[in-house]
Amino acid sequence: MKKLLMIALFAIVAVGASAQKNITVWWGGNIADVGGDIKADAAFKALNIGVAYTAPITDEFDWSAGLSYATKGCENWDPGFLQIEGNGAWNFVNNGDAKVGIFTGPYLAFMVAKDEDALGALEANSFDFGWQGGLTAGWKFLAFKLGYEYGFCNIIKDVDSKSGDFFIRVGVRF
Repeated sequence: MKKLLMIALFAIVAVGASAQKNITVWWGGNIADVGGDIKADAAFKALNIGVAYTAPITDEFDWSAGLSYATKGCENWDPGFLQIEGNGAWNFVNNGDAKVGIFTGPYLAFMVAKDEDALGALEANSFDFGWQGGLTAGWKFLAFKLGYEYGFCNIIKDVDSKSGDFFIRVGVRF
């Protein structure tokens, strides 16, 4: 799994290396929760890393595509997902070095680290699809994202169990 993630990160960086400040490598954390019939507390998950490519549509609008490894779940359950996301952003501040905006878009996630021991007799679903949105900001070479994502699929098979998490990301733009 680590080799696959490193190859994907290298490929994305290599493709966009000539684009100024379009590639962002980031680290983040989230407060993950599973809603529905699951009775578990939310928990902080600090293993979230990724890379994103962002390009302008106009001066006010950007689009981005990203690939990440994200830990989701709830207290005492830490499944890991390879996540692909696409977002559109409206930048209500854009003065060259600084950008502030709101973003939204879908994500697809594939479970690559199951953590089955924490589930007992329950079985995890290996696929999630959902929507995310929030605030994005950039200043010179730094990038920040604060948002929420909600999964439309049950994360545990045969149980009403939608994932959701508040996340924060800090990155470096190249």
